[in-house]
Parts: sequence; structure tokens; C-alpha cells
Amino acid sequence: MEQVSQFMDSLLEEKGITDLDDETREALKRDMIERLMAQIDTALINALPEDKLNEFNSKIDDPDFTNDDATQFFVDAGLDVQKIALQTMIEFRMLYIGGNEMKTVTNVPMQDMSAAQMGGPNA
Repeated sequence: MEQVSQFMDSLLEEKGITDLDDETREALKRDMIERLMAQIDTALINALPEDKLNEFNSKIDDPDFTNDDATQFFVDAGLDVQKIALQTMIEFRMLYIGGNEMKTVTNVPMQDMSAAQMGGPNA
């Protein structure tokens, strides 16, 4: 989750939002992170084939189905979780900052990062 927090810090700086008090800044970051995580969750779910989507829907209601279980489910379904998360982050950045340039998020190390670490489904 630290990587996502760093990503949000860079977005706020890039947008020029630097004069907030700590409490307001943290509240804004929490809201942005929640929105990003919801978008990543949606992108992952939308990438599932229909048969896996039905299976996922049946599992998601199980209170014992954890974020780690969801991440593993996505991986087992053949999804490239990191690629989908990174693409969603790029799209989020473009919407937040504006403009059509495709700036990478290379300042945020994403290797070995699971959906659960990013706040995945049910976070």
C-alpha cells in the first residue's frame, strides 16, 4: 500500500496541491486511494472471463474469502494483475491530472505487488 500512497503523493504534487495541512492532505489521499482501488477492482473483475466471473461472484460473498484469496483467484484465472493495476493507475492519473500524455508511473515500484497489497477486492 506504500507504493499507492507514494503514487498519490506524486499526483498531488503534479497537480500543484501542496499547501494543505497534514490532516486534510491525508483525508484527500485516503479518498483518492479508495477511488483508485475501486477502479482496480472493477478492472480486474471486468477482465475475468464469464465462467470465472460467475465463480468469483459465488466466492466473494464468503466471509472467509480474503483479499489474498481474491488476488490468487485473479492470477489463477490467467490475469496479469500487475499490468491491469498499472494500466488503471495510468488512466487514473490521466483523469486526475488531465491531458492525454501517457506518463509512466516509474517512480512507484510495483514489482511483486499483489492486488491485496494495493487494497484489492474487499479492502
